[in-house]
Amino acid sequence: MNGLVLVDKPAGPSSFAVVKSLRGRYGGKVGHAGTLDPLASGLLLCLLGAATRLTRYLVGLDKQYVTEIRLGLRTSTGDGEGDVVEKTEIPSRGEIEAFVGEVELPVPRASAVKVGGERAYRLHRSGVAVEMPLRRSTIHDLRVLRYAPPLVELRLDVSSGTYVRAIADRFGGHCRTLRRLAVGPFHVEDADESRVLPPLAALPFLPERRLDDDEARLVRTGRALPGPETGPVALWHESELVAVARGRDGVLHPETVLG
Repeated sequence: MNGLVLVDKPAGPSSFAVVKSLRGRYGGKVGHAGTLDPLASGLLLCLLGAATRLTRYLVGLDKQYVTEIRLGLRTSTGDGEGDVVEKTEIPSRGEIEAFVGEVELPVPRASAVKVGGERAYRLHRSGVAVEMPLRRSTIHDLRVLRYAPPLVELRLDVSSGTYVRAIADRFGGHCRTLRRLAVGPFHVEDADESRVLPPLAALPFLPERRLDDDEARLVRTGRALPGPETGPVALWHESELVAVARGRDGVLHPETVLG
């Protein structure tokens, strides 16, 4: 199997558990593009076979989430599984709605990010105190769906790498629920674990170029082609993705060849 599977991950299992399940179902190599913490549910992009090489083009896509935040109580993990560490003042609706644009937030201690080669959430569960790095993110849009203190429900459009639990912590609260609705052009309502999309369908956000027979043979051997495009370009032949090339100075250089 070779392609993209859109999965609606339930809350509870890890992203690795989803990958393991798909490996048992389809066999071969399976990976994912963008971890969801066990607490979170929603869209997980999983890649099969040679298409796992396309992960680099998917991990940087913007994300959309919906979350319910319990205001007034910070926890050690940024969610309901942690211990309450501080009682805080509840921000107004206006203060919450104003939190858009470029922000710098600490990575949550219970996240899947690696610190010194180990997952942060494992260190946290072991009682190891670590200094968590700051991460710059962009909140493109923030909509208050329901403001009923001490609860608030938000829909967030954010850049890749944004931790919603860190946003909840900035508001002096913690996430009760977290669901990922979209990753770039992909939406959770289209998730279907029984359907494998072809590799070309994994890259609808990239410009495309159709190859003739001779060009396809050249690209499969890693040879460059002349072309005016800049940045990554999906190269296809007979409806199948051959490679992703990077265009610069009038030349398309294959950087990810699928065959």
